Amino acid sequence: MAFLGQFTANVQAQLNNMKPQLNSVLQSASRARDNLKPIFNKATAQLDNLGRILQVTSDRKQSPIDILPIYTAFDSTLKNSEIKLSYPTSVEIRLRNAGDSLQLQLNLSTYCAELSSVLFNGERFVLETVYLHWGAEPMNGSEHTIGGVGYAGEIQFVHRNLRFASFDSALKEENGVLALAVLLNESHDDNPIMSAITDGIAQVVYKGSECALHGVNLLRLLPSSEKMKEFWTYNGSETVPPYRETVHWIIFRSSIQISSSQLDKLRTLKREGYECEFEETMLPIRPVQPINGRIIRSSFLSSAQAAPK
Repeated sequence: MAFLGQFTANVQAQLNNMKPQLNSVLQSASRARDNLKPIFNKATAQLDNLGRILQVTSDRKQSPIDILPIYTAFDSTLKNSEIKLSYPTSVEIRLRNAGDSLQLQLNLSTYCAELSSVLFNGERFVLETVYLHWGAEPMNGSEHTIGGVGYAGEIQFVHRNLRFASFDSALKEENGVLALAVLLNESHDDNPIMSAITDGIAQVVYKGSECALHGVNLLRLLPSSEKMKEFWTYNGSETVPPYRETVHWIIFRSSIQISSSQLDKLRTLKREGYECEFEETMLPIRPVQPINGRIIRSSFLSSAQAAPK
């Protein structure tokens, strides 16, 4: 019994001696787990985001698309079509980080974007929201591409047909929503009207944040009236979930400028809230979708184009 007692005492002593080492190992393991947790969460979020962007859909009229001039059809009835816009020259706008997009939100219930184009037989549309898109590189920031070539960014003016009382109801009907897309070219010099927007970026870095902008002339975010007569048009969808296919798109041939420094400000935006333990940069671009036999019409004739129809 004396031997057993001595053996037990020796084992207990060894365990006591090992306890600091065991505690140290456990603490190291705990720290490693804590260090890996944000990395794991970030990877999971990135995979979730990738799945959302690349969401497979059986629908046939999805946006954005790659516009191949050789496969577009010149529509002579669209030539010199005038798009009349009654945007106010200066209005207060809310700049909002929605996580998956940067939005210019307006209260323009009394202002309409009126189209005299034969596309809509003079129907009137009201501007709902303006979306900005950009990428990490100078030629991968636009959602729509031209002949396989992307641009530094894209501005989308999304309108509701005034025949419908709400944007949701308009999205359920053909020609309920009209989107005007302006492509952005990177330049060295700042675009003053873009500065009115990018100067507010520091206040909306994180998802859910917003600020007021003043002195933004929306018309200056578009090509001139004469240049707006040259465009491509097709039937497509939203470029954000749930990708409803009731959007009529007009993509202008002429682009506007945005500087490298203004793009860099956009690239500081995050797609999560400030309380999130990791920060993921917002890159609001959906990949181009199959055309699936759709006809892309143009209001102008180019040399690299299908025969007129």
